[in-house]
Amino acid sequence: MSTLDRLMHKKRAIPANATFRLTQEGTEKLQDFGTDAKSRILSALETHGTCGVTEIAQASNLSRGKVERLLPALVASGYVQYRSPSTSGVEEE
Repeated sequence: MSTLDRLMHKKRAIPANATFRLTQEGTEKLQDFGTDAKSRILSALETHGTCGVTEIAQASNLSRGKVERLLPALVASGYVQYRSPSTSGVEEE
């Protein structure tokens, strides 16, 4: 399979309806970060609360692709929490 074929068949890592929120660790880390892209994402989440990738991208003035690339690392580090949408109206922990 060529590189182009792999890129065209690549699935999105983050579901379109996924939401994220800032954790306490993220709030604390926000004070340590400067003006890099990660701090802009944390700042957007602090300002807007729980929101999706598109809203984070708009609030942080970053591209959606950049946000999608950085969010997994922020989730893995514990600064951001993934909130999956639920059909019952109760958010999952």
